[in-house]
Amino acid sequence: MPSIMGITQSAFDPASRVRFIQFMPGLKAAGWEVVHRPNVPDRQWMSPFKPRILRGVHYRAGRIVMKANRWSDVRRAGEFDVVFVNRDLAGGGLFFERRLLKNNPRVVFDFDDAIFIGKNEYAVRWMCEHAAWVTPGNAYLAEFARRVSDNVTIIPTVVDTDRYTVRSYGAPANGRKIRVGWSGSDRSVPPSLYPYLDMLANLQRKLDFEFVVITNSRPRFPNPDLRFTFHEWNAEDEYHLESTMDIGLMPLVDEEFQRGKCGLKLLQYMAAAIPTVGSPVGVNKDIVTHGTTGFLATTEKEWEEALAELIQSASLRASMGMAGREACVDHWSVRRWLPELSGIFHRVSDGGR
Repeated sequence: MPSIMGITQSAFDPASRVRFIQFMPGLKAAGWEVVHRPNVPDRQWMSPFKPRILRGVHYRAGRIVMKANRWSDVRRAGEFDVVFVNRDLAGGGLFFERRLLKNNPRVVFDFDDAIFIGKNEYAVRWMCEHAAWVTPGNAYLAEFARRVSDNVTIIPTVVDTDRYTVRSYGAPANGRKIRVGWSGSDRSVPPSLYPYLDMLANLQRKLDFEFVVITNSRPRFPNPDLRFTFHEWNAEDEYHLESTMDIGLMPLVDEEFQRGKCGLKLLQYMAAAIPTVGSPVGVNKDIVTHGTTGFLATTEKEWEEALAELIQSASLRASMGMAGREACVDHWSVRRWLPELSGIFHRVSDGGR
């Protein structure tokens, strides 16, 4: 039985879950022995102690433990036919990466954000050059990888559509307000959502919809006129978006880092048969079929017109939502991409560098 070690930043962050963890059951069913090795403690771990000195000492001790655990993973890596690395091993340079590649060159390096921008460019470039295979999440990221490697295959970020509850459009809304929703990391709120708050507040005054925000912690929006409902994110609720929103948003700003985004929000909405409105930036243009599964909008006027159409038409929400669900299952699902990923692992395990 071929074996694979999957190295991720944690057991719960979005990249770890959608780039590797959700594929684990399918890989096992396909005959792989799968060992998952997230960072322990995870990269987001913070000391719970309140005194500053004690908290600092505790945090540094946690980082030492994390790196000791990662060193153990690197030493064991030679036992596996393939090692899958999402983004990096422990952060900060190439200390672990160089030793991993020396111990086992059959490494698949995966990344789903423009992590090569800034100080990490050399480390990401080195991994792309020396890994046996590279699996970037979209064409923009693949362009960077292909500068130094011929063994590059785009594996888009996808969702497990079988786990999502599909929105039912048979029941009436019973007079409640239409819910326009955004779901994502709290770190994405300022760069992605802030530029659109004024537009949303202006439209809310005209159409009186409910704005729903699903994230890690309650945001503090600079626009006091925008009324919103906050839902704290948790992993299980992620598969029941149909219960919290009627329209899903993925606004982006057309700049270098956000062009590398892999469209996870859009795919989650579509998996639940929720119609979408997104910015035509990066892979969003590939995911959304404008006018069929949702709308792509650039200007404030385009955003207002798209949202107004969906807010005011139940039949349009239904048709776009169901079309989006169908497209997600066919093109952006674990079911669709598991054979591709497993094929790359087999090629690497057979020495196909």
